[in-house]
Amino acid sequence: MAGLLLVGCGAKPVARQPLVVQTETIAESSFSPSIEVISRLASTADVALRPEVDGRVVKILATQGQQVKAGQPILVLDNVQQSASLDASKAEARKDLVNAERYIFLNQQGAVSTKERDFYVTQAIQARDQARAKAADLGYKYVTAPISGEIGDLDTVKLGDYVRQGQAITGIVDNRDLWTLMDVPATQASRVKLGQSVQLQSQGNPPVTNTGKVVFISPYYGVSGTDSSPNTVLVKASFPNLTGKLKTGQFVRNRIITGSSRQLSVPVQAVMMQAQQPFVYRVFRLSQVLAKIRASTEIPDAQKQKLEALPPDTPIVVQTPVQLGMLEGNRYPLLSGLTAGDRVVVSNTALLRSGMPVQLAGSGQKGVN
Repeated sequence: MAGLLLVGCGAKPVARQPLVVQTETIAESSFSPSIEVISRLASTADVALRPEVDGRVVKILATQGQQVKAGQPILVLDNVQQSASLDASKAEARKDLVNAERYIFLNQQGAVSTKERDFYVTQAIQARDQARAKAADLGYKYVTAPISGEIGDLDTVKLGDYVRQGQAITGIVDNRDLWTLMDVPATQASRVKLGQSVQLQSQGNPPVTNTGKVVFISPYYGVSGTDSSPNTVLVKASFPNLTGKLKTGQFVRNRIITGSSRQLSVPVQAVMMQAQQPFVYRVFRLSQVLAKIRASTEIPDAQKQKLEALPPDTPIVVQTPVQLGMLEGNRYPLLSGLTAGDRVVVSNTALLRSGMPVQLAGSGQKGVN
């Protein structure tokens, strides 16, 4: 066959078996060109819980991690003075209202002047508004949830603590709807369009996956990270957090799908590089390439003679240069060099050389769809 192996002195030559290789037939595959970006998740509803007035904490009405509704009280600040002031204002307002109603009745009977009636009516209105203002002052002593969501860490506040107006006590976040904030390199930003699909994958095992769409592309270029970082464009994609396993602030890997096509492809296992030129080993029948082998100046005469002695249907590999697109998954888009139906070697490629006979492990597989 391909060569002879001598066993012992004077032994008869034993035929060396050709190298066994697996092959694949060139066919079409689906490709989805994409841009990969690492980003941090953010909630569309994420706010800090801040008191609107100073005060001492007298009640804590929620626990960390609890789901709360918008307007639900979380903390109560000392309010004895405000409660007493409100009670007094309410009493004053009730008294002035009775007086106003009495003077309205007397005015209708002609017993008092319109000027007197208007004085008491105005007084009742002022007292009512004063009571409302006092009620608002008391309301500020109840620190309420500004949105519905899950409350964050409350361990930083204890009963008796004095809190200041505007102090960030904790956060409330609604993780049901998230967006991923991606810094896309300026060199690729022109490929991003509104509405494009974005595939998201979290770290961990098993990873959490989700799919959203691009909802915003910043009109500005910026510089992310350090001064040496390339220019980037902020791109936002929104998606529903259906499983509830993703959280605000989590880092995830994103793939912005910028297109979709079907074209001939080459498996990554078949490709080798030589002087920055990709090539594959294409399988031929010996009869198809024997004339070229005879004319080749790179194949030794001894090897040519051995090949000429083989059956015409012997599988022969030939190094074939190809032009490829960007790797996606484990396949390259094929730009040139092969046609549909050509067979290429996908195993033991480092042991091959052009013109070598091989033994096929099977009939080959069609390209992955």
